[in-house]
Amino acid sequence: MSCVSKIEKSLYGNSAIKKISIDKETGNTTLEGESLPHDDIISGLVSAAGEYSLSATSASQSASKESNRSYKPLLIIVLYLLGTTLLLEFSNGMFQIKTWMTHFMAGFFLVFSFFKMLDIAAFAKAYQSYDIIAAKAKWYGYVFPFIELGLGIAYLLYSDNELTHLITAIVMFVSLIGVIKSVVQKTEIQCACLGTVFNLPMSYVTIIEDGIMLVMALLMYFY
Repeated sequence: MSCVSKIEKSLYGNSAIKKISIDKETGNTTLEGESLPHDDIISGLVSAAGEYSLSATSASQSASKESNRSYKPLLIIVLYLLGTTLLLEFSNGMFQIKTWMTHFMAGFFLVFSFFKMLDIAAFAKAYQSYDIIAAKAKWYGYVFPFIELGLGIAYLLYSDNELTHLITAIVMFVSLIGVIKSVVQKTEIQCACLGTVFNLPMSYVTIIEDGIMLVMALLMYFY
């Protein structure tokens, strides 16, 4: 029961896991939640509890978790940001593409950093699975949400600052490399762009998202 307690404590460290049932005789474990994290994250939590490991996942659990993997939360957030920033521009009587991009970038970084900060430890662990810097320096995963928060505030206060655009371009470029590598290798991991609150799959949609942010930052830097 001591082992069970340690594993439960570690697993409950992820806010997406709402209920845990462990059979100490067989080792079979059932996790319940609206959007369970990927196997890699669960395995990491189990290992963090001590000398334990995740051996397998039943087909029914895998199918259930796969059905929860959706881009719907990401698309809704992007549409909200797009609509709000467009309304903000047209409310001024004219549309300026650079001003709109600044507002969109500010909203993007503020919202995305918020979801990461809901469970920074879980985000950092998920981010390590594909980001080239976080994989080598674990502290970067813990710092990244604050980097995004800082960029969001910078875009609000200093809308046309070249340093902000340059830092954004570098951050998005580095992130894009890890995403492309994971997609090309067809690695089945969770995209941590919205933290671990939502079970977003890693795919070409993530590449497009990071790529658009990179292009916008470069456009604002050079023009």
